[in-house]
Amino acid sequence: MRFEQRMYAHIKFLGLMAELYENEFEDFFHRLMCSRYPDFIDVRTAGRLGDMSADGLSLHSRKLYACYGPQTVDPYEIRKKVNKDLAGAVAKRSGEFETFVFVHNDRRGVHPVVASLLAEARDRMPSLLFEQMGSRRLWQECMQLDQMAAEDGPSPMKVGTRLLITRRA
Repeated sequence: MRFEQRMYAHIKFLGLMAELYENEFEDFFHRLMCSRYPDFIDVRTAGRLGDMSADGLSLHSRKLYACYGPQTVDPYEIRKKVNKDLAGAVAKRSGEFETFVFVHNDRRGVHPVVASLLAEARDRMPSLLFEQMGSRRLWQECMQLDQMAAEDGPSPMKVGTRLLITRRA
């Protein structure tokens, strides 16, 4: 991809990230990760069982992904979400993952509360690794899509002569 195409794609990506919240954000994340990694499992909810505290699992890299894409940032809600997802993942999916990845839609970086929570969790649970994935990492994942994957669906971005951002209806 040429420099101009990359810059245009980045502008469109940032615009898309400004519009993706809650389920739409999680859908975007699922499409991207399924396009990038054949071992990625996009976990759906199933009645009372829910998603068992995982929005996605990477089988070979043993990562569990927890998505959080609020429209407004509320430190209390962030704390509640991280603690609930982490405790649920440890209780319901013990042995299925080694890395807990908090996926968020904050375009400015990770919220200070999240940084502290992940650091505290690292100290409490030394057997697990912790990561965060925000818009910068999501952009890097998009840029790793080969042209065929980007142009063919289901993909979060379609890149050809011009960039098209696709969304499920």
